[in-house]
Amino acid sequence: MDIVFQRSRCPLCKTTIPWFDLIPVLSWLLLRGKCRQCHGTISVLYPFVEVLTPLIMIPLILWTPLRYVPAYFLFFSALIVTIRSDIEHLLISRFVTLFLIPVGLLLSSIHALPITLLDSLLGALLGYGFLFAIASLFRWITKKDGMGQGDLELLAFIGSFTGIIGCWMSLLIGSILGTLYGLVCAPLGKKTSVKIPFGPFLSFGAISYVLWQQSILDLLFGF
Repeated sequence: MDIVFQRSRCPLCKTTIPWFDLIPVLSWLLLRGKCRQCHGTISVLYPFVEVLTPLIMIPLILWTPLRYVPAYFLFFSALIVTIRSDIEHLLISRFVTLFLIPVGLLLSSIHALPITLLDSLLGALLGYGFLFAIASLFRWITKKDGMGQGDLELLAFIGSFTGIIGCWMSLLIGSILGTLYGLVCAPLGKKTSVKIPFGPFLSFGAISYVLWQQSILDLLFGF
């Protein structure tokens, strides 16, 4: 879609959306989650992303040294796209994961990230290799795919921007969040065979690590 010259339109009735129906969060609330023309449902993911973005970007700008903000802004933006696409379609675009790994390597090499080039490279390799090993073992035991290729590439991308420790901590936090989500869903009567997207949990793990890195390390390791 042309995001420069083409106006936003309803994906259902294709009607051009007026400016007063494009105010973040507020328009969705005023419209009660329905298109003004066709009354089709507007996904709650729209206001979710509109709320999530400032909730993570404002702390990033306030708490992070200025020299690292541009790189982490790109990093967080890619994770937001990942969260949205994986929740809605169970798909993670390589344009915001695999193709950005060289960018992470470049940014680390020019000190735009608080990690070295070697740490960035090893983080990407560890992220992909560790999940690849787990996915392969799961497939060998169960004869089923338990993890998508996009999850492997996502953790590799996270590792390229956060290094070895960041990659490991993102996986740890993401696994804890995913487990808690599963425990909550099970009593609610949801089928155990339903596919749960892992990308959002990994993304929130990475965001948490970047924003509260020192506090997390102090809590777990005392340094």
